[in-house]
Amino acid sequence: MKKSVAITLAVVIVGAGSWVGATWYTGKRIEESAQRHLAETNEKLAKITPLFGLRIDQIKYERSLFSTQARYGLSFVKNDKSPQEMPDGMIEFDARIEHGPFPKSALARGAIAPKLAFVHAEMAKTDNVKPLFELTRDVAPLISDAMVSFGGNTASTSQIAPVKITHDGNSVDFSGMTITGAFDRSLQGVTAHAQTDTLAVDGTKGDDPIKLLLSGLAIDVDTRVGKFGVQTGDSGFKIKRVEVVKPDADVKASLDNFGYTVKVSEDDKTINAQAAYQSGDITVNDVALGNAQAVIKLAKLDGAAVKQLSDTYNQLIRQYMADTRDEGLNDEQFQVLLDNAGKLLAGNPSFSIDPISWKTAKGESKLTFALDLANPPNAKDLTPQEIVVQAIKRIDATLVISKPMVQDLMVQYAVKKEGLTAEKAAAEAADNVRSMSGMAEMFNVGKNDGDNIVGKFHFADGMGDLNGKKIPADELFSGLLGSVGMNPSMTDDEEESEPAVGATSMDGDTASATAGETLQEFNVDMVVSMLDDMGYTTRKTDGDEGPVLILDAGATGATDLRMEFLCNDFTEKCYDLVVTATYATKKPATLKAINAWNREYRWTRAYLDEKNQAVLQMDMNAEGGIGKNNLQILINTYFSITEDFAKSMTAAPAK
Repeated sequence: MKKSVAITLAVVIVGAGSWVGATWYTGKRIEESAQRHLAETNEKLAKITPLFGLRIDQIKYERSLFSTQARYGLSFVKNDKSPQEMPDGMIEFDARIEHGPFPKSALARGAIAPKLAFVHAEMAKTDNVKPLFELTRDVAPLISDAMVSFGGNTASTSQIAPVKITHDGNSVDFSGMTITGAFDRSLQGVTAHAQTDTLAVDGTKGDDPIKLLLSGLAIDVDTRVGKFGVQTGDSGFKIKRVEVVKPDADVKASLDNFGYTVKVSEDDKTINAQAAYQSGDITVNDVALGNAQAVIKLAKLDGAAVKQLSDTYNQLIRQYMADTRDEGLNDEQFQVLLDNAGKLLAGNPSFSIDPISWKTAKGESKLTFALDLANPPNAKDLTPQEIVVQAIKRIDATLVISKPMVQDLMVQYAVKKEGLTAEKAAAEAADNVRSMSGMAEMFNVGKNDGDNIVGKFHFADGMGDLNGKKIPADELFSGLLGSVGMNPSMTDDEEESEPAVGATSMDGDTASATAGETLQEFNVDMVVSMLDDMGYTTRKTDGDEGPVLILDAGATGATDLRMEFLCNDFTEKCYDLVVTATYATKKPATLKAINAWNREYRWTRAYLDEKNQAVLQMDMNAEGGIGKNNLQILINTYFSITEDFAKSMTAAPAK
């Protein structure tokens, strides 16, 4: 043998031996670290899924020289507080681990740099998931390929199989999903992109018929763990188009180019977050509703306090889930949460909406809102109202409603849904917008500014300002706190013993409400008593949404006079009160008379019903509180003009 040939052969043998040795060593290294990584993964899963728990078990591990065959099982860990419908059993995955430094599948993909391993995994066909394989036509529902570097970084591609289901005339057609991603071990960062083409659901043959088409879904994630131990970066999703049809309700809606993004950033001391939502064209029953956007921001959140609050909350949740007693948080645990929340407020965080916007071809309506917060000193010694007042440094809010936009939407709806002519719809819409503008001025919720209704609210230094009207903090927050069941002027003992205004006691008696008090809901007995004092006799009956009081019309000239309580199905509280007078005259009232009335009395609503009878209606709302005096004034004023309304309807000649 020539010397050169011998040297070449020796190099090949040594190289081959080195490769085989390196491959054997890599496989051994992977096996030794597998259990440690599995334990770390299960520890993380236990933290992020406290309500039910997830666990991964190694079922099989068979290592050979160039590759390893392994099987893993994913299962739910149940406890006494877990949902009863959680499935039993285990989902199993088969994994083929090709050992580095040069896994053949990685080389086939053009990755020539040394790798620790190439891992191909797919869901195993077991009895637990056999029905799922039938839906995917015996293709593994989930397949994943991953290249793992020696530094721990991973690049992966996963596939969720397409699914087609047809049953009793209904169908689901899912085009599948592709997910690509990378994990950066040094930054604990994740970058991922998921894409699916279509999801079509045709349930028109079911008991609750619906048809849904979702197309062009994309999900993106680019996050990493920041210096405070909180995930930072960007994430979001986009949907190219959504179509929904509800034939039983005669509803057809579509939404184009909807998406949202969340951005979380940090500096040396604080964390900032922003969520932005945006939609393209929205159409409901062929009515073009325009497009919308919303931008919500949280700024100057103390980073250390956010982390501590998050850790404390998660710890309490895990303790709660581990405790078989259904007692909730104790006083000490609740105080820990409050202390951490106080540390968060110490950084003077802010919340803003800039803006929520709704735009059509005719105009744009939007809301902007800014709230600056502070940590109240000695909060333990303060009443709820004092805590709220001292915690709020500043509020600035502006609402702009475009009258041309609102009027155009009314016209579209009336023409396409109610079948009115364009001219008639435009006339009615113009009248309604004028009435709305007048009501805004009357109740000081907005001022007319050209084509817009503009409402402004400012609060600072214990004083609010609503469109130029000063509102002291006591008056402002007593109403707000009262609406959520917290009376700031009472002690704890008084709150337990004294019933709320307009509430009914256990023996059925109505709690007394003094003239200066604020009502948080409408109570039938209280309103009956008020009407009785005004000289009106009533008869109570049941309506579709709550009690109805039928009144003796008396001198009003109405043929039917009633007050309807509109109540919440869940809380059974009645927040809306509608008073309606109907007039059956020999000659029908004209639209000219109706429109003339609406122009002058813009805080009521006049119209012709389906029997061509004139109707005069007024709505009252108690959400957020309404003064008892104000309620009585509104009812008195309404009754005082009902006779005038009757005369106005008969005075104008019919045409």
